[in-house]
Amino acid sequence: MFPEIKRKVLNHQDITNEEALYLFEIEDKELLQDVFDLANYINEEQNGNVVSFVHNMNINFTNVCELHCTFCAFRRNGNEEDAFVLSEEGIVEKVRGKGITEITYQGGLTDRVPLEKALSLLRAVKDYDREIHCHAFSPEEIAYYSEKTGKSYREVIADSIQSGMDSMCGTAAEILDDEIRAKVCPTKINSDTWIEIIKCGHELGLHSTSTILFGHIEEPKHWVRHLNRIRDLQKETGMITEFIPLLFMPDNAPLGRVLERKGIEQDRSSLQLRMLAVSRIYFQNTIRNIQTSWVKMGLDFAIQSLQCGANDVGGTLYSETITRNAGGTHGEYVSVDAFEQRIEKIGKVPIQRDTVYSFQKSEESHLLTSAVRGQEIE
Repeated sequence: MFPEIKRKVLNHQDITNEEALYLFEIEDKELLQDVFDLANYINEEQNGNVVSFVHNMNINFTNVCELHCTFCAFRRNGNEEDAFVLSEEGIVEKVRGKGITEITYQGGLTDRVPLEKALSLLRAVKDYDREIHCHAFSPEEIAYYSEKTGKSYREVIADSIQSGMDSMCGTAAEILDDEIRAKVCPTKINSDTWIEIIKCGHELGLHSTSTILFGHIEEPKHWVRHLNRIRDLQKETGMITEFIPLLFMPDNAPLGRVLERKGIEQDRSSLQLRMLAVSRIYFQNTIRNIQTSWVKMGLDFAIQSLQCGANDVGGTLYSETITRNAGGTHGEYVSVDAFEQRIEKIGKVPIQRDTVYSFQKSEESHLLTSAVRGQEIE
């Protein structure tokens, strides 16, 4: 089957879901390396020698949350000693003097932070610096505020845009398969609602990211279903800027303890590289940017994964908290200089991007010219 997949890739044809499942289930190490090489070929064709990153900061405005997702070690009850809700002054102090171009703005779901409070915190950032791009709110947060206020999804998103929201977080996707969601995040919105809210944001002019949380109780067939929903959405709207595979961090999460008791172990490094590579191949004609997460596996591993289809290393982040609470040992901060030096060291060209990769918009199409594309490759 691999020769047919390769032929399709060379002719810029989408692979099928069955072919994606085949790639995920390859066990032969030499053939798996061929998959990595094919993903790298696509990336070089689309992005050349460029590796991008953004100078940003994650801001979680509260860790108090009503949900009890089994993979989360970040949430706190309101009466716990380390529970917090940021103030407007506290948020501004976080970004002051950093020179960042973006904040990723999310928080727990709690009555302690109603919609107007969340929007006032967002406005505080914009009042401090109008040029900071506010990448804010996942579909889960939009659905929560919709339920609490009685407003439609569209109205909540419109209010958020009015308060400074510039693009939408494609998180809370976890696995877009309700069989798995019922087990790992039963109180969260279902897959259809996630798609509906992202699509609504796109219709209102917001770009979004897209993510997958993998490496827990799901199987390759669930990954394929997830990728298929993302690809279908992107074909419809064209407003997804990147795909970000997020590896589950088990150490401190309730779900991690369940897996440990069951004796379930995985080769996490190989799993991450495989997800990046197959994602690159699957999204060849739809999503140009595949982001590797240095927060999950470290900067050394992220640099290595640039040979397996990834073209973006995420952001500087400063003090990331969600992954570190889950047991991750990375996520404190990578400076702009450090990104540039490490990327240059492997012979690639670092580019500091904005949130929506606007530097790519002035380039020629990443696909081959129509003359070349018209030639079928055997």
